[in-house]
Amino acid sequence: PPTRKDGIDEETECMLRVYGCELIQEAGVLMRIHQTAMATGQIIFHRFYFRESMKKCDVRVVAKAALLLASKIEEQPRCAGDLLNVFHAAALNRRGLKPAPLETGTTRYHELKLELFEAEGAILRQLGFIIHAEHAHKFVLYYIRVLFSGCDFNAELAQKSWNYVNDAYRTILCVRFRPNVLACGAIFLAARNLRIPLPEGDSPWWSLFDAKEQDVLTVCSGILALYSMPKARYISLQHDKDKKQAQQPLAQAPTAPAPP
Repeated sequence: PPTRKDGIDEETECMLRVYGCELIQEAGVLMRIHQTAMATGQIIFHRFYFRESMKKCDVRVVAKAALLLASKIEEQPRCAGDLLNVFHAAALNRRGLKPAPLETGTTRYHELKLELFEAEGAILRQLGFIIHAEHAHKFVLYYIRVLFSGCDFNAELAQKSWNYVNDAYRTILCVRFRPNVLACGAIFLAARNLRIPLPEGDSPWWSLFDAKEQDVLTVCSGILALYSMPKARYISLQHDKDKKQAQQPLAQAPTAPAPP
């Protein structure tokens, strides 16, 4: 990944990926955006950082732009001003300060808005405008219905599996594996946690859903590893001499020269 090429270690990159996804989740909840849109935003966020370095593009800005894009894709659009205010209020709350709205019409407000739109454009360019995503959540519910067909729907297993899937989206598991594999990993963990037996042996249940045992176990390990990490926090990747540059908007596409 570009971030690693810039000399950033894997632990720091992983921490910032989780931090950015938590920003998306927190803001999405506050703005009452459906979980599907939040998951789309997290996938966009992860994909972008496989093409661009965190050292060049601040995760806090990219998280805002990813959620803004996702809300449009999933037909739950939110205006840029509301999104900026929610992220601003959440940032103040994390610092133990009283949330206060941004003052519209100020230079700072217009700078933040411009930064947001430029980040949105940077994401679209880097991903080639291919930002559609298919999610594991619907597979979880369908697979549980299939596994327990003829029985009452196991709501507890479904909820715990759903929670594991949500956690998986904070990591690169959601872009490494297909959604059906993510769903199988989440169901596997939830079933083990609730001590619900599922058929394994020569014909394991996950093979019914086109998943391989090694992939399912890798997903499980990745989710469990998330719980052993310290609390996600923002880490500045800029040196002192770069701090001023870090506050500048993301680079725009080259503009045509003015006519003579």
